[in-house]
Amino acid sequence: MFYCLVMSLTPVENELLVAGLFALGESTKRGAGWGARFAARRIRADIFETAVELPLSLPAARELVGRTLDAVGARTAEAQAVLGSGALNLNPAVVTVVLRDRAEGVVVATVRGVAKEGLIPQRAGRKAARRVVEHLIGSRLR
Repeated sequence: MFYCLVMSLTPVENELLVAGLFALGESTKRGAGWGARFAARRIRADIFETAVELPLSLPAARELVGRTLDAVGARTAEAQAVLGSGALNLNPAVVTVVLRDRAEGVVVATVRGVAKEGLIPQRAGRKAARRVVEHLIGSRLR
């Protein structure tokens, strides 16, 4: 397993995070979602990528990724989910998994976690990506 930092936020990821923070703000106090939305558009993001090798065929790896994303969060696309991360799992994070065939029977899963960071760094994107990787590895061993 190796780690590398990537510093670009896609528009889709940004909109999912802004919508998640809006919903969190609205759940605390009516009207607070608009302030959360305003702030979310302006704060930086914690972006983290990691890769893990899975000794599976590509169709089996796709099925494993789907089950994992369903278990840890709410899927927004075939290989993308929004899940809680950070303090008390209240900060929404977007996790995207990209699969690449490396060799016969080996698939490389690149897991990318993205979350908005306030003044106190929670490393929510990193925690979300690592949680998905741990779940992928743990599910594979069962």
